[in-house]
Amino acid sequence: MSYVCWATLYEGTTDAAYFDILIPRMMEEIILAGGTRHATIPPAPAIRFHRSTTERVAREACAARDAFHLLFIHADTGGRAMRAGLGERSDAYCAAMQALCEWPPARCITILPEHETEAWILADPEAVLAALGFNGSPAAIGLPANARDAERLVDPKAALEAAANAARGRRRRAHAAQLGPAIAARQSLVHLRQAKSFAAFEGRLCAALADLGCL
Repeated sequence: MSYVCWATLYEGTTDAAYFDILIPRMMEEIILAGGTRHATIPPAPAIRFHRSTTERVAREACAARDAFHLLFIHADTGGRAMRAGLGERSDAYCAAMQALCEWPPARCITILPEHETEAWILADPEAVLAALGFNGSPAAIGLPANARDAERLVDPKAALEAAANAARGRRRRAHAAQLGPAIAARQSLVHLRQAKSFAAFEGRLCAALADLGCL
């Protein structure tokens, strides 16, 4: 496999802005570190699917299956109470594709951040500070110290916006949709891996790349 095309199904535009930068970066770094051969990763998804019924998404994805090799399906878990249900719902898309067109389950990759995507956006405080142009310490603007602390936040989206307001002032407010891509481009995977939900996602991605023969 020399060219790995990918498709996506995200919860919202903020998630898309972040993951569209993070996902190709991850694939490139993983393949560079342990790949069996060179692989070209397009910088953008070949297809963006939209939330709908499981059956409709499966039909659309199977109809377009020749256009991509991997499908990423994202859902915010909202914490322990919602994690199992949303995980099962995300996996249902994969199961429906497998039943409809024998899509390999390993190549359907669920993305399940703890609570919200912002828990991963906050995982590397130095990347957040750089994106904000703030020269102080993470604690000075209320940032979590590391990925483990970021996963413990009940409302990471509010924490990110509060930090942005503290760093820039309310006259220069920056929302997560604007900060996500800038942070994703700077984040260290070493820091991100401290988040259990991210490490689990990376494991699924590595299994998918191995299934393609890239690892």
